[in-house]
Amino acid sequence: MTLESTDRALPYDESAEQQVLGSLLIDRDAIFKVADLLGRDDFYLARHQRIYGTVQSLLERRERIDPLTVQIELARREELDRVGGPAYLRELTELVATAVEIERHARVVRDRAILRRLLGAATAVAADAYGEPTDIPLALDRAEQRIFALRDESANAQLRHIQAALQENFDHLSQRMERPYEVSGIPSGFREIDFYTEGFSAGDLVVVAARPSVGKTSLGLAMAFNMAKRGHPTLVFSLEMDTKQVVSRFLAMNSRTDLLALRTGNVFDTEAASSLANLPILIDDTPGLSIMELRTKARRASTHDRLEVIMVDYIQLMRTGEHEENRVQEIATITKNLKSLARELSVVVIGLSQLSRAAGDSGLEPKLSTLRESGAIEQDSDVVLMLWRDKEETAAGAPKLIHGSIAKNRNGPTGIFSLLFASEQAKFFSRASDDSMPV
Repeated sequence: MTLESTDRALPYDESAEQQVLGSLLIDRDAIFKVADLLGRDDFYLARHQRIYGTVQSLLERRERIDPLTVQIELARREELDRVGGPAYLRELTELVATAVEIERHARVVRDRAILRRLLGAATAVAADAYGEPTDIPLALDRAEQRIFALRDESANAQLRHIQAALQENFDHLSQRMERPYEVSGIPSGFREIDFYTEGFSAGDLVVVAARPSVGKTSLGLAMAFNMAKRGHPTLVFSLEMDTKQVVSRFLAMNSRTDLLALRTGNVFDTEAASSLANLPILIDDTPGLSIMELRTKARRASTHDRLEVIMVDYIQLMRTGEHEENRVQEIATITKNLKSLARELSVVVIGLSQLSRAAGDSGLEPKLSTLRESGAIEQDSDVVLMLWRDKEETAAGAPKLIHGSIAKNRNGPTGIFSLLFASEQAKFFSRASDDSMPV
């Protein structure tokens, strides 16, 4: 199946293409208004593609752009006759009185090109479907990737001048000066963590790593809960616990009642439940979820509702859905996809991870090298948060002291912190207030 096999003509605007090219020929500076918006393939007619490609070459060589230089370059490439000769170049210049409207016409050309690519993506999706793929989730992911790639291409078509970026940076700094005690990103809800990270930024992959039973799930859910309470829509993928268990954890965090009483039904805190009901939290408890399925569900959630945070519990329980050579390569594929998803959807992805046995239970700070099954977790993550506890047992009923470290921080400092953990409520809280830390 090809695009040409359809009965209807492909979308393009010959007049808009001519207006753009004519403007480029009569105004040597007009190219700078559209160079970052239009590519050669955005033009539909082959001769227009050749003329624009010639203009691009002259720009790259920093040569003057006018009818004569374009004609000479086309002749040098032996393409002058194929575009209609000097007569067609004159026709283009005569069609345009001024280049003032070049950007408007360029956007028309660009929009038609996107529509053609959309048709091409639809044709490719149809071809995949006719091929009757055996891996349906993978086929769905490829279909969505094609559409999302077009959306991102449309949104990010233009390059950004540093002046605009500087203005945004200045506005950001001005806001920080007005509110010096607020973090710049999405706060985790724990001042000890935000002190180092200044909150998590959209596009970040944050890894929370620990040995079993230290509290990584509780901390991950606590951060998701705190972020949702502050109005940041959150999607929780729980591969280890079902939805009822996750909700029980959230209830315990929002209540003074212990987790066991909530799970057995001996106590039901209606006030805590009411406050949870309005939080922007989505939960998916599909066991054995593949990274392709996760990406599909996350994209769907971000399309229907605004999404800012995704939490995955936990990375080693995921699979790729494909036959990888080994488990290390499989984890590398998963973390690469999680990072790509964070950038694609402009969200914070919090991935929980186990540490290998090499981390031990010695009560010492784990190293990045003990991230289980793959060094790619360390490589792809923006922030790595390690948890560990002392070897000495805490008295029954007393909160446990959990040590933590920001072992990697791509955009800030690393360091040590401590939190208290009430295991009966599966709840973390700060040891004491510290005015030197940002709220």
